[in-house]
Amino acid sequence: MSRKSMVAFFPFVLVTVVPLVGCMGEPEEQGDDTEVVGEVHDAISVPNALVPEALTAGGELAKAPLLLKAMSPNMRAAIESPSKQGHLTRLFLKYAVGCALGPEQSLSFAWTDVDGRIRYESYRGLAGLAPSWQDAPLDAVGQQWVSACLGARTNRYGRRVMISMHGSEDVLAEADDAELNEYPYEEGAFWGNVFLPEPYLRTCYNPANVDLARSTGRDCAAGLAGGGDEDCGIMEIMGPCGSQCEPLGDGLYHPGCAAPESGVPSGGKTEYVITVFLP
Repeated sequence: MSRKSMVAFFPFVLVTVVPLVGCMGEPEEQGDDTEVVGEVHDAISVPNALVPEALTAGGELAKAPLLLKAMSPNMRAAIESPSKQGHLTRLFLKYAVGCALGPEQSLSFAWTDVDGRIRYESYRGLAGLAPSWQDAPLDAVGQQWVSACLGARTNRYGRRVMISMHGSEDVLAEADDAELNEYPYEEGAFWGNVFLPEPYLRTCYNPANVDLARSTGRDCAAGLAGGGDEDCGIMEIMGPCGSQCEPLGDGLYHPGCAAPESGVPSGGKTEYVITVFLP
C-alpha cells in the first residue's frame, strides 16, 4: 500500500469533504477538526486535538465492526448519549475512525441532543492503519496501531497541532524529502493498547526537542516542566526515547519500544510504535 498524505486544515477553512453535522443546528462537538483530505506528498500529517479524558471512552468498540448496528447496546447508547460522557465517546470514535480507516471509508450516524434536536455525524478515515475494522472486530495488532495513533493525536488542551506520524506499518513507513523538510523535529514515540480491560498508553520524548513540543502544547508527550504527565489521562511519560526504544532507523521511526503488556515475545518490546515529528 502506498503512503498518502492526509492534510487537515483549521476551522477557518470553508471547504470540507464531509460535514460533521446536518442542518439541524450547531454541533455539540466544539473544537473538533474540520478536515480536508488531499494527496500532497508521501506522509501522514494529521491534527491532534483529542483530549486525554476521551482515551478511555472506547469501551467495547474493538469487539465489533465499526458499524453502529454491529455494536453492543451499551456502546450504541454511549455514542448516542447527549451527556458529557457521550461527547467524549463520540470524540474517541471520531479519532479512532480517523486512525483506523482510510480516506475512502467513513462512519455516519445520528443522535439526539438534550433539546431534542437531531445531530448528524459523519467521521471520515485518514490514516488507514486498520481499514478492516469496518467489516470485522479490531484484532490485537490493529488495537495497538490505533492506540498508538490515538496517543500521538492527544493534546492536553484540545489544541490542534499538525504532526507527522512514522512507523513500520506500510502506510506510515515512507516519507519523502518534502515531508521531512516540513516536519524535521522528532518529538518522541507512542505505544500501548486502549482497548484492553486495563488500558495503557506510553510515550517517550527526544530531549533535544522538549521545549519545542511544550511550546506547541504537546505536554502529554514532553511532560510539563516540573509536572510530568499530570492531567494526561492514562498516558504515562516514560522518559527519553533512548532509554525505552530502539534507535531511529532509516525510516525515521523507532522499530520497537518497551511494553511487556503487549504480548509481543521479542524481549518485552512492541513493534507497534508511532514516532511523531513536529514542524
